[in-house]
Amino acid sequence: MSRKLYVPELTVQKSNEQFERRRYGLLEQLAGADLPDIYGGWAIANLSLNRKVAEANIRLQRAALWFENPHPHGRDLRGECDFAAMKLCRAYLEFGQDGGLLDSLTLERIKAFFLNSDFQSMYDSENHHLLFHTSRYLMAHVYGREKFSEYGCDGAKLAEMDRSWLEQFIRFRARRGWGEFDSTCYFGPEWECLTTLYDFAPDVRLKQMAGMMLDVLLTDLLLETLNGMCGGAHGRIYSNHALNYAKDSVYPLMYLYFGNVDPSTLGEDCLVDALLSGYRPNDIIMDIALNRSDTYENRERKHLHNMDDCLPAAPLEGSIRKYTYRTPDYVMGCVQYQDNYPDIPSAIYAHHEQHEWDLTFGTNTMARLFTHHSGIDGNEHGYWTGDLGCKCGSGCGHFFQNRTALIALYDIPPEAPYQMIHAYLPKKYFDEVVEENEYVFIREGLVFAALKLLNGYKWSVGGPWSQMEVFSPGGKNGVVCEVGHADDFGDFVSFRQEIASNPIQFDRNSMTLTYQSRRSGQLMIDVSGNRELDGKPVDLEYASYDSPYMQSDWDSGKIRIGKDSQWLLYDFMEHG
Repeated sequence: MSRKLYVPELTVQKSNEQFERRRYGLLEQLAGADLPDIYGGWAIANLSLNRKVAEANIRLQRAALWFENPHPHGRDLRGECDFAAMKLCRAYLEFGQDGGLLDSLTLERIKAFFLNSDFQSMYDSENHHLLFHTSRYLMAHVYGREKFSEYGCDGAKLAEMDRSWLEQFIRFRARRGWGEFDSTCYFGPEWECLTTLYDFAPDVRLKQMAGMMLDVLLTDLLLETLNGMCGGAHGRIYSNHALNYAKDSVYPLMYLYFGNVDPSTLGEDCLVDALLSGYRPNDIIMDIALNRSDTYENRERKHLHNMDDCLPAAPLEGSIRKYTYRTPDYVMGCVQYQDNYPDIPSAIYAHHEQHEWDLTFGTNTMARLFTHHSGIDGNEHGYWTGDLGCKCGSGCGHFFQNRTALIALYDIPPEAPYQMIHAYLPKKYFDEVVEENEYVFIREGLVFAALKLLNGYKWSVGGPWSQMEVFSPGGKNGVVCEVGHADDFGDFVSFRQEIASNPIQFDRNSMTLTYQSRRSGQLMIDVSGNRELDGKPVDLEYASYDSPYMQSDWDSGKIRIGKDSQWLLYDFMEHG
């Protein structure tokens, strides 16, 4: 039996009272960590505590010489130069003015970095564009009368260009969501940029929009969290995030802002920009985070992640529909449907590092269950996340969920390197695992789950995934998963008996799957985009946000967040 999470129960008032203690503890942890610090986060943390000032300056000086030193991991320097730019920007704005803690050499090198370098990343993804334009906008104000040689104009002109770009960028995300949707990895750069704009943007309107988007982003994620763990489906995460919530960038931020996270599990360093920022979530958002005892459905819609519309000048019309079922004891969610990409070069980013579905138990950061198809291995797509190259714009996996039941189809082309699917099923983090009637049944506390791989399964024996993985062969496969609670089923035996008796119809020729759940209805899915519930097509024209706590019509840019009789309205269009 694995150790269970100990999660403090806090009121809004108590959480607010303890915020400074949490913030300082996380800052101490970051400042004391033994980090390579290639961008400068460790240096900023120590400078904020007025510690190791000389060493912090040396590290920032090295970061400012980004293009003159080899990357410590051998990567192309043009890939992450915008990450360095953002940290150098934050360091200057925090400590470089009015006789601050940055020495003359550090100030000189930071200035040379911005005025003489092209610090726009070679990568075109959403977070890179935001990092570049945010850092250039803020530093263009600092050096308003001086020429940025790589961009051919002075700071004042660049600042106006970037201000306009940032307003359009934030407004579009309010209308259609983030392409790197609910990413527990790239949430970090997004948060870094928005908090820095909130703290330092000279333009009042842009500062206000950044603050609004911070509230929207935070609420968007917390609605799917349980004890700090952000469950369900995600865009753009890495394998360590897929296997352990304590490794992602969201987990320590949930602790920082709300406190309802087991502090003993905080293994990753918190984003220094959040620790120094003046941003605090509204008390209504605090109340949502700390006082949700209900069970609810959360429907969302996000625009397709791609490289062609980061401004966006001509956004794609397709979108991702996401569904999450959140209870006080577990969270299950999936990519309910995703439009195919048009025939454009960036279609390779379809399903880019996506985590397509997940069942999260509230007891341990590694107590979770999901199935996955491994695509082409690489630096970004690994064994447990993404299926790069799998049927390009359509992906290999198709998913459909209603409340406690989820079904999936995998249609893998013969040329794909992995002719199988696998499930993350770590035995040691569950109280009980029973195999019978071709199912794997799980009991974790009072929560029960059932998983069936329709081509059968075998456990991994030996190697890193021994007794943590089951795999199922074949290019045409299906999955059934259902979850329940002891309050509904009585005991684990009754749950197993009921689920095993539920009818399943799987046709490999037509690639259709039907599952009859007594609790959640009859679910049908095929690989052509059809989803039916109890014999009727499901309406997949989701709103941007549709839950008891957050609502927004698709493409409206007007978002309501609230609880009971207290509601906030975020109108991003009135700032246009």
